[in-house]
Parts: sequence; structure tokens; C-alpha cells
Amino acid sequence: MSTVDRLGARFASDEESESNRFRVLALAGVAGITATFLAVLFELTAVPSVGGTPELAAVVLGSVAGGYALSRTVGERVAAILTVVLVFAGGLAYLLATPLGVVSLTTRGGQILTDAFALLTGWRVLKLVEPTVWILGFAPAPVFITTYLALRRRYVAAVGVAGLALAVLIMTGDAPVLLGRVPLLFGAVAGIAAVGFGELERRGGTLKQVDVLILLFAAMLVISSVPVLPGSPLLLPRAGGEGAATVEGSLTAETGRAPIVGSIRLSPEVRFKVEADQAQYWRVATYDRFTGQTWLRSGESRDYSPSLLDEPPGETTRVSQTFEVLAPAKVMPAANQPVEVRGDVREFTKVTLNGGIQSDVRFREGDRYSVVSAVPTADEETLRATGTNYPTRVENRYTEAQGLSEAFTSKTERIVSQADAQNPYETAVAIEDWLEGNRGYSLDTDRPSGNIAEKFLLEMEQGYCTYYATTMVMMLRSQGIPARFAVGYTPGQQVDDNEWLVRGSDSHAWVEVYFEDVGWVKFDPTPAGPRQSAEVERIEQAREDGDANVDVDDSEDAPLTTTTPSTTPATNATDVNRTEQTFRNPNLGGTTVAGGGNFTLETGGETTNASDGGDEGSGGGPIPPETLFVAFVALVGLAAGAHRTGATDRALRTAKIHWHGGRVDPETDVKRAVERLELLLERHYRARHVDESPPAYIEALTRAGLDEEVTRVGELYEHAVYGNGVNEAEADEVVALVDDTVRAHTPLLRRFR
Repeated sequence: MSTVDRLGARFASDEESESNRFRVLALAGVAGITATFLAVLFELTAVPSVGGTPELAAVVLGSVAGGYALSRTVGERVAAILTVVLVFAGGLAYLLATPLGVVSLTTRGGQILTDAFALLTGWRVLKLVEPTVWILGFAPAPVFITTYLALRRRYVAAVGVAGLALAVLIMTGDAPVLLGRVPLLFGAVAGIAAVGFGELERRGGTLKQVDVLILLFAAMLVISSVPVLPGSPLLLPRAGGEGAATVEGSLTAETGRAPIVGSIRLSPEVRFKVEADQAQYWRVATYDRFTGQTWLRSGESRDYSPSLLDEPPGETTRVSQTFEVLAPAKVMPAANQPVEVRGDVREFTKVTLNGGIQSDVRFREGDRYSVVSAVPTADEETLRATGTNYPTRVENRYTEAQGLSEAFTSKTERIVSQADAQNPYETAVAIEDWLEGNRGYSLDTDRPSGNIAEKFLLEMEQGYCTYYATTMVMMLRSQGIPARFAVGYTPGQQVDDNEWLVRGSDSHAWVEVYFEDVGWVKFDPTPAGPRQSAEVERIEQAREDGDANVDVDDSEDAPLTTTTPSTTPATNATDVNRTEQTFRNPNLGGTTVAGGGNFTLETGGETTNASDGGDEGSGGGPIPPETLFVAFVALVGLAAGAHRTGATDRALRTAKIHWHGGRVDPETDVKRAVERLELLLERHYRARHVDESPPAYIEALTRAGLDEEVTRVGELYEHAVYGNGVNEAEADEVVALVDDTVRAHTPLLRRFR
């Protein structure tokens, strides 16, 4: 083989090796963006009330294996058809798992499209009726086709599919909340890398062109990081950020979620008046799914229809209520169980899957609406006689207790056993009494990490209503008893016959337990006495301070302590407390009532008013890691851009011209000085020819107008390289001559010559 052939073979081998490196990097990029959206799905299955992590892992591995195998055997048209089949199969599986099943395809096709749109505009996957089935149905198609396309070198299409899957999870709000900004930025990096390295492989690029890819990525990332509107946040929302969550915010926003927070304060401001046949807890919402830190209401709301409001299966009494709104709000409190909404407000009313009602518009001050509720009237004897033959839909939805520890379940069983509970009712009373008697009540509570119910039962010593109610719900579920988390208002201050004034401080969280042939019955495990004391003290303080919106005309002279309905039909030692008007203070949401006061959230010893909006992040503190990451990427991008445009090389040359560096020995110093001079002359005159010696080059430029003193540099260079060498004084002379020449050709430095 000739030398030329050997060189050609070596060049081809190097080219193939570089191409293989690009392929590996492109595949790694596809894997990175795929892993990002899969990370969201695995985070979802890690939620205690969802589960399905092993099943999801099996589905992912199967989809990857299928994509790998078929990438070698079938064409892209067949793969596309299989992908469509997987998409429809996943959707069909979810529909079959919902209460209406496949019938909904023919009877509620329009609603399915509406729900799909809602999912893409912030409706969390966790709020779906069957999130586990949805996750397992969603994953196979994008994983399969992404693997298939990547292995066939269709990197752009592969990234497009994975990016679309990630975009869906971003639009539902799950990706930003569960992952945060940095992992999502990693997904963007991986996608761009896959496309860039894939193109380099396809077009036979070299590593010298990677700076273009880096520059592209940095530009896209930094541009996407710039707020679109003044005051808008940088990048995506911070994971887990609930803002200044308050009970009023939760009740007003009606977002279908109730995060549990830490310390809260009370607001004595009025919310509404209610005229009713009897005092009741005015329920706003119920929640069925618990994530460990937040309650969620699954299922989409429907337009109002009396047929959607089911009456309880047992005996009830009708309670008519008329609410007068005293502060703008978007909630419709009503006693359990609402069965009829009266008047024009019906066209703005929605019915939740839990059987609650909510307004589709914001009520203004002075608005009125009327509701009729069928309130269960079962007595203690009736409840004791109930069994455990629950409706399937109730049992499936309200007994979910995945993720609870053995310690939690064991302690619950000991409490029930010590009370000698023989039926669901006695179990509920035993748990309620234990929580009332063994946990202190305090608004100054630090929210723990991890599962709130576990922490409150096993570690904490005090809390307020959301902690009590959450823990009781999960304790009941661990015993197979259907239970749900309810929020709303206690009856309020009675100001006239059949008339109550409800303030923000009456906001509360309690428990509803389902009994066979009876329906949902209210239990309240939160100690009553401390709440009432806190309420009276806060209202009286607000009156002394002259705060606005604390009273109406007929409330100042009415007693603040009034009689309320018993929370359960039980008769035990704690019933005396539970028959008094109490002060309920949950903290359940992230927005505030328009024009109204609010609870104040206390965190880490500092107090901020939730209704002020706040200046989150203002002031000092460490720089967030995602900001540092963006800054780092921006610097890398600037460096890549400088390299691509030659700015880096020019900067290095300029630095070398102006800085001789440390002195070594006379010969080395002369050579270094001449190199500096050559760079300078190349910039201002011409480059030295290949066959032209430095002295000849200097002499030629001297004839062209260069200072004749510079010829001395050429002479000493010849002595240093070709002659007997130079001494230190001669080396100093050369360095000084070059320094003078550099200053002479630098406008800013010329004045210092």
C-alpha cells in the first residue's frame, strides 16, 4: 500500500470514528429529553394516592425494546401506524377505567374534547379520575416511536416526539411543579444536543464545528430565560412554590387543590350572611386525592343539572339557605348535601364529581343565591348498625391509602383496638376522640417535609384543622373506611333568628365519612375550645383597632359564641366542646379575595401579608442554582461565539503582542520578542512569507516605511539564533525596541511613549 493510500485510509478511519462519536452524543441527547418527560411520569406514580411505579417501569422497558427491535425490521409507515394504535389504546384504557366507561365515547364526545383541552391548560394529571391508568396509557407511544426514530438516525423527529410529550406535561403543570426548572433545562439541552450532533453526523461535520451547536443552545436558553412581560418570573415556575397560601385564597380560587402549609394568622373580615332553617357547616369543596402534602379534587366539573346532585341514600332533612355575598368571591358554600340551586345563578353553576357546587363566575358584594340541601339525619344507633358494603365508585375513590407506612397503620389499629371499636362508626369516633385528646391546637405550626398525615400522627405534637382532618381521613382509609377531606365555613356568628354572619376566620377543614345506606357524615377531630378563644380574641382586637369589614350593622351587639350543630351524632366526653361555635383556621390555597383581607403566612420567623402580593425573592439571599446555571450556559455560549467568530484568537494575539511574559534567558527572550513583533507587523502590514526569515521580513518592512530602529531587532535575532548568541543587555534592548514599536502602533498607548 502506498503512502497516499495509507494516509487516505487513516483519514477515512478518523472520519468514521468522529461520526460514531457524534452518533453516540445524538443518541444520548434523545435519551436525555426522553428521560426528562419520563421523570415527570415516575414522579407522578411516586405520589402515595397514585402508585404504579413498577408497572410504568415495565411499560417503558417494553416500549424501548419494541422500538429497538422494530427499527431493524419494519418501515416508518408501519411504525407510525403502531404509534397511533398505542395512542388510541392508551386513551381507550383510560375511558374504560372511568365511571362511564366506553359509553362516554358516544354520549359525551364533546365533553371528552373539552376535558382534553382542560388538561392542556393546567389541569393536573393528579386531578384525573384514574391518573395511574392515564400515565400507563400515555407512556408507551412516545417512548416506542422516539426509540425507533433515534435508532434510524431520525434525530429531529425523535426529539420532536419526546419534546411534544414533555410539552404536554408542562402544559398540565405537572412538569414544572414536580421537576422544577433545572431538569427541564436539561431536557432542552439534551434535545438541542441530539439535533445538533445528529446533523453533524449526517453532514460529516467535525469537532471544530461544535462551537456552532454550543452557541445555538446558549442563545436559545438565554432568550427563553428573559421575562416576556415586565415583572414576569424568570423561566418556569419554581417547583413546589405555593406562594402565600391562605384558606381564603383556596376558597376563592377553587382550583381543585388544597396545599397544607405552616403557620397562619386569622382574618376577622366578613365574607357573607346566610339565612337558613338551621345552623350548618357551609361546605365549599371536598377532596379525594392526597399527595402527602396537598389535597386534590379529581375529575372535571359539569354544567349544573339537578340530576347531577344525588341525594344521600338514607334519611335526610331539607335545609333551605340563602347567601348574601359581603366580599367578592368565586365560591358557593352550601350545607351537605346540596340537591338544588335556585334562580338565575344556575346557569353559572358547576357540579363537581364529588357532588359539590361551585360558581363559574365571581360573585360581587351584594349578590345573593339560594341552595336547598338534603342533610343526613341518621342517629348514633343507625350509624352503629351500618355495614361495609360500600358502592364500588365510593370504595374505589375514597379508600385509597397507598404509601402509608407500617408504623402509621399499626398505630391506627392500636387506637381502634384500645377503643374496642366494632364497626365503621365506632372506628371513626375512636380516631376523632384520640386526635382531639392527644394533639394540641396551634396556628404556629412548622409544616414538616414528607407525608403530613404520617408526621402528625407519629411525630408532631400540635397543629390546626388541616392537620387534624388530613390525618383522620388517612387513618380511616387505612382501615378501609371511605373518607374525604372537606373545607368550608362553620356556621358563624348568629346575628338574628335563622341568620348567621360568616367571617374569614370561620374557614375550616373537617372530615366526611361515608356510611352504608346513610351517605356522607361530618366528623371534626380539631379541638374546639382553643379555636373559639382565638376567634373571640382576634375579633375583639380588630374592633379595638378600628379595622374595617369586621362587623355589619347587627353583629356588634350579638354574642360571638353561639350554638352550632354537633359534628357527629356521638355522645361522649368531648361533645360539650363540639356544640359551641368554634374558630376554624385552615390554610388551603394560593390566591386572595379581591379587595378583602387575608390570613398572614408566617415562615421562618418572618411575617408577610398574603393579600399584599409581596415581592417574592426581593432582597438578599443566595442566588438560585437555576440562575447560576443559566449564567454559566450564557458564558459558555459567549465563549463558543467568540471562538466561532475568531474573537478568541484575536484576543490571544493581542495579549501576546502587548505582554512579553516572564524573562527566561537572553536567547529565549529575543525569540519571544520577535514573535510579538511579527504578530504586530502582520496586523498592520503583511504576514511573513514561508520562505522569508524574520530578519529579511523586518528589513523588507523597514523599506516600506517601518522605523529603521527595528532593523536592530533583526540583527540581534540572527545573533541569537544563527550566531554566537546574545547577552542579557542585548536581550533587554530587543525587548525594549519591540515594546516601543507596539506602543507606537497602539493609539491609546502612544501618548505614553
